[in-house]
Amino acid sequence: MANRTPGVTEKLTACAMQEFLANGFTGASLRTIAENAGTSPRAVYTRYGDKEGLFAALVSEQAETLKTMFRDFMASYHEKPVDEQKQLFHDEDFDAVYRRYIRTIIDYMYDNLDVFRLLICCSEGTGYAHYVDELVEIEEHYTLLYISHTGNDVIRSGRAAPQLIHLLCSSFIHGFFEFIRHNMPKDEAMTYFVQLQNFFACGWDQLLRP
Repeated sequence: MANRTPGVTEKLTACAMQEFLANGFTGASLRTIAENAGTSPRAVYTRYGDKEGLFAALVSEQAETLKTMFRDFMASYHEKPVDEQKQLFHDEDFDAVYRRYIRTIIDYMYDNLDVFRLLICCSEGTGYAHYVDELVEIEEHYTLLYISHTGNDVIRSGRAAPQLIHLLCSSFIHGFFEFIRHNMPKDEAMTYFVQLQNFFACGWDQLLRP
């Protein structure tokens, strides 16, 4: 195996980050990335296989970490006793825990802001193009589990079809990432999310109320 020139990998990832952020995945040029890193396209192919492999190297760890944080929190709520789950929108202790969780997620995203800008704004054409939709699937899965586990009749009674549950989950999760799309400062993002969550909580409370 040929020896790799020290520092090239770091230069490639830094230049790739700039190129993908500026032009998106489909518009980014491997030749430009290599030239800016002071090497050749061969160095990219050797290390990452292709352009998508290079993109994945920039985002995969943080994408999976966020997904795990999201799934673990939803799962932990599902494990609560049913009587506690039924108090979802009227539990001040849970509300405080939830806001700490969201603060943790927002902190993590802003600590890795360029990575999440790639995921949310620049991933079209990659396997990460539907990343937000994968989070929607998790949200929808646990929402339906909540409805079933608590015996709520929202679907059985006809107040909402499963398609509406999907639409609401999708609207909320896609709305969550608007602060990335709009480059909001972190404090503004937190304020925005609290307002978004309050709006949806009131709507869910009304919809799920027998």
